[in-house]
Amino acid sequence: MEPEFPAFIEDYLNQLLLKGRKDSTIRRYQYDLFDFSNWLRQARQTTEVIDWKTISTEELELFFEELSSGRNYHIRTIRRIHSVLKQVSRYQKSLGSSELRPIEDIEPPELTANPLSESEWLTEKERTVLLRSVMSDHGLSDQQMETFHFYKERNVFMVRLFLHYGLTLREVHQLSMTNIKFERNELVIDHESAPARNITLEEQDKKLAYTYYKQIPEPVRPRLHSADPFFVAFDFKRKTFHWSYDDDGPKRMTIIAMQKMLRMEVKRAQLRKGISAQTLRHTFILQKLINGMSQDELIDIIGYTSPLSIKRYLNTAQHMTKEQIARLNK
Repeated sequence: MEPEFPAFIEDYLNQLLLKGRKDSTIRRYQYDLFDFSNWLRQARQTTEVIDWKTISTEELELFFEELSSGRNYHIRTIRRIHSVLKQVSRYQKSLGSSELRPIEDIEPPELTANPLSESEWLTEKERTVLLRSVMSDHGLSDQQMETFHFYKERNVFMVRLFLHYGLTLREVHQLSMTNIKFERNELVIDHESAPARNITLEEQDKKLAYTYYKQIPEPVRPRLHSADPFFVAFDFKRKTFHWSYDDDGPKRMTIIAMQKMLRMEVKRAQLRKGISAQTLRHTFILQKLINGMSQDELIDIIGYTSPLSIKRYLNTAQHMTKEQIARLNK
């Protein structure tokens, strides 16, 4: 067992072995647990062993969102991984503690492609309110106002990437300077779980991206055409952007920080709780279907690898009432 695993997981896998589970089953469990552990370290941007007692419900939700929207895993695969994590939690509970208690709050996806509920996408009114709010300084404290100019355009651009281009949280997190072509108004999305695709940015979005980029002080600014991250972490105490001495470059903004930013912007806009990057992506996909985009074209645009991936959206669009369509696409 590699040292990056907490000791209790090794104990759990040994228990499975003693119970006579097949080697192939144990290897599958081990792989799933390694995958979750590696994702968590990347999300927190740490190489240290993570105390699983500190894992939050939000992090688990982000992990399953990554499996669904980022990697396009089959629902059965996601349910299996959910089951593995839940069994680990139950094992710890049998010993008198629970290292992964929040997993009990996360429901696995249904095997059937049930339509999205209306809470899983934004109405036209909600989109307008969110974008108007994120561009304003409404509700900011005096302390927040001191640094808002650094990341205002960053926040707006990030929201628009989810809402107007259908990018996943993982895709936005992984954007580096090699992926953005200011001179061509273009983003190149090229992560390993989906075919590479080029996205043409609207002129206003290119300007947002470039304004944010130039707001970063030159000593810590990402270098053009480099592997430096595009979205850089902000140090609110020092009132400047983070520099990673380990990487000798700007520090990438974490997935957790991105989701926290969006949650705070939703709260500032006084919208309902539960709106996430996935909610914005759902909205983008539904709009495209409602407006007549073909399945093949949509699959290419959003980076899916199979028509099965959009089955739930097709089912949703088919079951939407005229009133729901009007609220979505006014």
